Amino acid sequence: MKDAKDMRILVVEDETIIAMDLQGMLEDAGYQVIGPVATVEDALGLLDQECPDLALLDVNLGGENVFRVASTLAGQNARIIFLTGHSAQHLPEEHRHRPLITKPYLPRTVLDAIARVQS
Repeated sequence: MKDAKDMRILVVEDETIIAMDLQGMLEDAGYQVIGPVATVEDALGLLDQECPDLALLDVNLGGENVFRVASTLAGQNARIIFLTGHSAQHLPEEHRHRPLITKPYLPRTVLDAIARVQS
């Protein structure tokens, strides 16, 4: 298990306030944040240069789903946590086993989920 200071977390979230809150919370907890980015294309472009340890992915990015990003991350062996207002039934079969945090959520919920996937 990596220490928080060594853990690189990609944030993909299209709502600016939520993205900023996530970034601040993660940095306060000692994590290195990649992004945040708000689109599938920006996330895929970033993944050409970066290999995060974990990603927090908003499922719906302005009407486009994030599953291409999730599949790319899975190919890089990154851990994935989905953030969504929907249930796991809205996830494709290949990603249903991944942790899902339902919006709205408390910051502690996100940090607890990260700790669980780290161990």
